[in-house]
Amino acid sequence: MKTVRDLGEFGLIAKLCEDLPACGDDCAVLPAARRDRYLLFTCDPVIENIHYLPETPAYRVGWKAMARNLSDIAAMSGLPRYAVVSLGLRPETPVRYVTELYRGLRAAANRFHCEVVGGDTAHVRGDQFIVIAMLGEVEKHRLVRRRGARPGDVVFVTGPLGGSFASGHHLTFTPRIREARWLTAHYRVHAMLDLSDGLASDLQRLIEAGGVGFALESAKIPCRTTLNAALTEGEDFELLFTVSPRDAASLRKRFHEIGRVIPKPVILLDDQPLRIHGYDHFRSK
Repeated sequence: MKTVRDLGEFGLIAKLCEDLPACGDDCAVLPAARRDRYLLFTCDPVIENIHYLPETPAYRVGWKAMARNLSDIAAMSGLPRYAVVSLGLRPETPVRYVTELYRGLRAAANRFHCEVVGGDTAHVRGDQFIVIAMLGEVEKHRLVRRRGARPGDVVFVTGPLGGSFASGHHLTFTPRIREARWLTAHYRVHAMLDLSDGLASDLQRLIEAGGVGFALESAKIPCRTTLNAALTEGEDFELLFTVSPRDAASLRKRFHEIGRVIPKPVILLDDQPLRIHGYDHFRSK
């Protein structure tokens, strides 16, 4: 019998989305009451011993849980509005831990004017978890999806990649909402996503969405530690985006150019096919 490990995280997602044509972006895009806007809806879990360790300070766990969802909103150039929080807790968990967790959640939400409006709690026997569902909105003309990259586009990232767990960046990162909003106010961004599973895997998501490929230059990839870490580790939560060559010159002063979009749906690193992959929840350890 085939298992989810056999398919891998992204193979499983692809199978589940076969009958769900709206799938495929960082957020679901829904109709809004205002005709000039869309609603954005995302949901992301943070799980003990997967996304954080039991000894991680509760404030940092809360910040990360909220910031992951804020990063999904950023990837579509949206603004967060409301969040609900579901907690899975062991009964012996100190109340102080939970109040610190919520202090981190609120701090991240408040920074981007997002209101926590409800949630739920549940009893767990094993690893604890936080699941956040978030609503945001975006003007129709500023919405950016994964599928819009065009051959000849220049590829940028908003900051350094790799070494996120070793440095603690995965617990303290700032979602790139302001950067995304600035970009779509001044440029036509063709495609964008947030880098959560490593550059190698996340670029594959853009290939699947848009049918194009990417030619990267290793010397241009901003690495916090090593190139391999930047390609495979994930949890960076920087934005990767593509723009036309005519817009690239002015953006080089602010962001990191790492390559270009090519017609063939492959990833090339220094003109050689990239053979490694990023993080996969069902295959990585």
